[in-house]
Amino acid sequence: MARLTLTLGLDAGGSATKWALCRAGVPVAAGQAPPLTAPLLHTPQGPASLQALQGALPGQPSAVHAGLPGLSRGTAAAEAVADTLAQALGVGRHALSVESDLDLAYRAHLAPGAGVLLYAGTGSVAYHVTRDGQIVRAGGRGFLIGDDGAGFSLGRAALRALTDQLDTGEVPDSPLAREVAAVTGGLDWDTLRAFAYAGPGAGAVARLAPAVGRAADAGDPVAQALLQDAAQALAALARRVQARTAPLPVTATGGALRISPLFTAALGRALPGVSVQQRDHAQAAARYAERHLG
Repeated sequence: MARLTLTLGLDAGGSATKWALCRAGVPVAAGQAPPLTAPLLHTPQGPASLQALQGALPGQPSAVHAGLPGLSRGTAAAEAVADTLAQALGVGRHALSVESDLDLAYRAHLAPGAGVLLYAGTGSVAYHVTRDGQIVRAGGRGFLIGDDGAGFSLGRAALRALTDQLDTGEVPDSPLAREVAAVTGGLDWDTLRAFAYAGPGAGAVARLAPAVGRAADAGDPVAQALLQDAAQALAALARRVQARTAPLPVTATGGALRISPLFTAALGRALPGVSVQQRDHAQAAARYAERHLG
């Protein structure tokens, strides 16, 4: 690939899509676009998210690599997603590749066989890739089934705590209540219902996770308890994978772990020895595109 061409990396998710443009491996631009997952592509939100992504890019990439939730590399579904992305982004199909967001994240942090990746973004999963490429995982089943300990479950837990108060006739007035109301626009049921159910997927409710973190930092005991519970749930996922492999080291990453230092501290207590790392997966995807799609 010529050194002056741009490559695009996408780290898509249920809360936002992070993108990075690189030239010769050096980041030249980065940003966020609306949520994008493989299932969302088949809803009215999908084309709108793609249009917003395309409009946000300051240059035309010559090659693209994307990690998307709800996807497995090499399947018919992955090929269909790749076709859609190539058309939307104006690149040749030969110059675009896709894979699971988990495979992208694992490769950004660990070599095959080296450890367990504990990912907590909108959803949660513990993920190990063996030296011969086999996958051992726990969790990552989507918000309708699991995703405990991550952004969606934290937002849902906050809404449950506040709506439980509403059910008793109380008007919630706490750091957690104020932080949630600042995001939702209010705490009456009509407002909360419109916020939680306005669109498909887990994105809206997951937007409340940072509110939980801010409330915990402000000393809210309910928010702090929610972080403790979430840390225990994440630790349980990692232990399930370790029980099937070996006592491998655990590397934790994902946007949910950025919401408060209290959360990472709670995870350290629940899972002694865990290493919390934050790396730019979109940049890793852009560099992958440069190496493999030129």
